[in-house]
Amino acid sequence: MLVEPMKQRRKAAPVLLAFATMSRILLTLAMVALVGAGLPDFASALADEQPKVEQECLSYDSAYENAPLFAVKTNPGEQRAWLYKKTDPCPKDKPCGSRQKAYLVSGDVVFAGPPNRGFRCTYYGRPNGKIIAGFIPIDNLKPLAEDTSMSIDFVIGTWNYETDSIGIKAAAAGQVSGDGQASYQTAETVNEGSFSAHAALTAGQKELVFKEGDDESSCVVKLHRRGPYLVASDNGNCGGLNVSFGGIYTKAKTK
Repeated sequence: MLVEPMKQRRKAAPVLLAFATMSRILLTLAMVALVGAGLPDFASALADEQPKVEQECLSYDSAYENAPLFAVKTNPGEQRAWLYKKTDPCPKDKPCGSRQKAYLVSGDVVFAGPPNRGFRCTYYGRPNGKIIAGFIPIDNLKPLAEDTSMSIDFVIGTWNYETDSIGIKAAAAGQVSGDGQASYQTAETVNEGSFSAHAALTAGQKELVFKEGDDESSCVVKLHRRGPYLVASDNGNCGGLNVSFGGIYTKAKTK
């Protein structure tokens, strides 16, 4: 009487295994369908990634090219908004090791990262192209409704980012000319790059594209406006090894 139930259990084992295998297959197919239907495109999400909260605020993180813009505002009775090395406010009437020598004034425009203990990491471009980075108290910043449209008056001039520069002049009707110089310092050499080209420009245009040549190896430099800045990118064909025009450009002061 005990033998027959044992046989039945032995016969049932393959059936249970097959059922479990089929369940896993159906679950996998359901997950694949769910990914295709609704889960985010992780590659796109990473491409649009904003600056992260960091313990230090040092240039240069290219994610700040896409960060929101803020206008600097000073506190009542003060003329300066100080930049800080750390997210530590200064005690009153005592030495402050976290405060930098650099400061900004009301109306300066900065790229800013996310809130971080009452501060934001900010990038400010000087007219000579030098990027200054530092934490600024949130109370010294207000969101900026930035202008992204191009105009002749805005783009004409010399634009600097670190040691790179792009000069833009008026050309034929509806066009401007651009001449750029960029370099990359190695331990032994200075790799250089350049471009000289014309680009179409009409009122309200969002992007300025300079292309030197007509083939796939031609240098292409794209510029778009972020408030008072121009943010540049290229296709990697504009010079020697590691040379790039990419960066945040500030307009030089006219003499």
